[in-house]
Amino acid sequence: MRCRSALAGLTALLALAACSDDSPYVVVSGGGIVFNYRIAEATAGIVAEVARALPEGGLVEASFEDPAGGPPIVETKPVTEDRRRFSFVTPPLTGIKADTDYKVVVRVLDADGTEVQRIETKLHSDLDQSILPDAPLTVGPGYARNPNATE
Repeated sequence: MRCRSALAGLTALLALAACSDDSPYVVVSGGGIVFNYRIAEATAGIVAEVARALPEGGLVEASFEDPAGGPPIVETKPVTEDRRRFSFVTPPLTGIKADTDYKVVVRVLDADGTEVQRIETKLHSDLDQSILPDAPLTVGPGYARNPNATE
């Protein structure tokens, strides 16, 4: 009986914490750098899961450090009532180095553009971009062999 009472109390505390103003709007649930050998491209991506109700009319933004040294690559998605996950993927990247961390900032903005949450994290690359072929090995939706590619 005590276990049930303790469990019910813990559940109530967790529910209250989820409604607290201190709890995060989103949490990062995944991400990484993907080297697609077939199409000779590398991209970075991150996934943010909704943890509590987001500000109506707001935005979720991901800013990726550019491995080539340019300005950050910024992607923004609007908050919608039914969206539970925000997935961000960069355009193809260049300049990725092995054993290097690349900074990513995820921000939640309210309807006025005010930052209400900020998460700073890093994506790590174990590989160097030089592992990719000079040209895509395949072309088209069926992954047909690229006649111009050399292995």
